[in-house]
Amino acid sequence: MTWRRLGASAVAVLAALQLAAGGVAAAQGLPRAELAREATQLLRELARLRGLPTPAAPLRIAVRSREERRRFVLGEFQRKFPAERFEADRRALVAWGLVPGDFDLAGFMTDLILEQAAAYYDPTAKVMVLANWLPVEEQREALAHELVHLLQDHEVDLDRFLAPRLGKDDEALARQALIEGEAVALALERVLARHGQDLARLPDVAPAQQAIVTSTTGPMHGRAPRFLRALLTFPYAQGLGFVHQFRRRHPWAELSRLYRDPPRSTAQVLHPERYFDRREDPLPVHLPDLGAAVGPGARLVTEDEAGEFGLTGILQEFLGEAATAAGWRGDRYALWEGTGDAGVLVSMSVWESEAEAEAFRQAYGRLVVAKHALGPAARSDPLLTTWQAGARAFLVERRGRDVLLLERAPAAALDAIRDAAWALRP
Repeated sequence: MTWRRLGASAVAVLAALQLAAGGVAAAQGLPRAELAREATQLLRELARLRGLPTPAAPLRIAVRSREERRRFVLGEFQRKFPAERFEADRRALVAWGLVPGDFDLAGFMTDLILEQAAAYYDPTAKVMVLANWLPVEEQREALAHELVHLLQDHEVDLDRFLAPRLGKDDEALARQALIEGEAVALALERVLARHGQDLARLPDVAPAQQAIVTSTTGPMHGRAPRFLRALLTFPYAQGLGFVHQFRRRHPWAELSRLYRDPPRSTAQVLHPERYFDRREDPLPVHLPDLGAAVGPGARLVTEDEAGEFGLTGILQEFLGEAATAAGWRGDRYALWEGTGDAGVLVSMSVWESEAEAEAFRQAYGRLVVAKHALGPAARSDPLLTTWQAGARAFLVERRGRDVLLLERAPAAALDAIRDAAWALRP
């Protein structure tokens, strides 16, 4: 299991390899011939449930060792995520306070995926891959999940559908949730059908979602920062909830249209009614070039969207599990760095209502004080609060439904950055 993205952040990593589903174990699997027979039968069963024709091409299944899997994972990293992109992702996570300053994101993600991904569908080589240490039952479970990915790949090019989209990481995570949510839901539908039940008739799938969250274990997972653990299970647990809500409204055969018009935000995945009942796509938010305002030598490290999932994770990191960003309608953040600078974080977000925007402004004000151990506010107006620590300044401000956040801005340039950031808002 895996994540896909908090803005140009680590999400990029897990998504490409997130086609890898599921558990780690050690035992002897099925003989090759029996494995091929079971996979063929499983594929027919899943295709029938999904309302799709069974692909005519013969199944390609490989059973690989840990070393072969390691080479594949490392190859995928190098193919999709240049080292400089990974470093930008790491710096963004550090700036938001989600990982320590010396956190080795690339190394950790590689080890985490190697620990968690015991089976996967390779959309480039069109091969189903199983680990040679999986026991028989886990091979069967993994096959069901990965065969759904094969069916998906026949409808939409998975490699292209899930390709990193620069500056659109929240949308990419939503796409990942659709893909993994369908795989989990269709495999669950198969089990339910054998007991005369139907996924569409279940009032909710909360027990299954909780099982996904609690069953993900392993030494690397146990050492993962809280946010990365949440990211690891989001596409599976919340994706299942999204696809379940689809099934309560439509038959399986209609799900293909979601590939042509997928959810555009994690908010739509978390609140499926915002996609299925009253379509609420993200509102556009733009940030200007702030280099001149930040100061001489400033360079843009990364710019992206955090989304409801990302902003909720940031709030919960400092304010506890009850904090959410449920009123999110759109955002954009940027990280600027100068010579020897720890980074100026700029974020603009738009909210469902002024009340929800104000709730976020106040919550983030508490967060920034805790995060940076700030003293009393330098300025505290009804809609604007600023703090200063040495030569650095911090700001949270609301104008209507929009909220501006500034962290570690040069104090002398605070007003210039603030004015420039607001310049593109209506």
